[in-house]
Amino acid sequence: MMRYSKGYSDATPANRLRPIILIVLVLALAFLIFKLAGVGGINEGNFEIQRNSELRSEVQNAVSSVNSLSRLGSSSTSGMLGRVRQYVHGVEVINDLNTGMYGEIGRLYPQSVFDNIYTIIDEYEAKLSSGQKVSDVLSRLSEAVNDLNDRTFTVLGLSGNAPAQ
Repeated sequence: MMRYSKGYSDATPANRLRPIILIVLVLALAFLIFKLAGVGGINEGNFEIQRNSELRSEVQNAVSSVNSLSRLGSSSTSGMLGRVRQYVHGVEVINDLNTGMYGEIGRLYPQSVFDNIYTIIDEYEAKLSSGQKVSDVLSRLSEAVNDLNDRTFTVLGLSGNAPAQ
């Protein structure tokens, strides 16, 4: 008659490790397959193409909106200023996303560029609402947005000072 002894097992240490090693290998293989397929990763080339396209679009819209602002201060000017702010904010968001992706080295524009434009827009709105002359502020706004356009061409590596497309 055989007695059962405590702790006795037919499994050797190698037999006990085999399922664990097999599971680890399957997980590692699955990870490699997903990584090579691009699942969960960022396609950097596609990101840059989309980023550049959106930058050009936002800056072009900002430039065209500033160019269509009336120097006389019509009733639609306030709405147009809101659109300019929206397009500039779009560029700022892309700048922040790029900084988030690549760290501080990925910053496309200094924050002061956006702060300057927002300050000019606020001043424009204040003068517009109080009925003051806005032509000088409009000129400054136009210069600031054109500077943003020039910086965008530099960021995108485009030559010349053509309007953003």
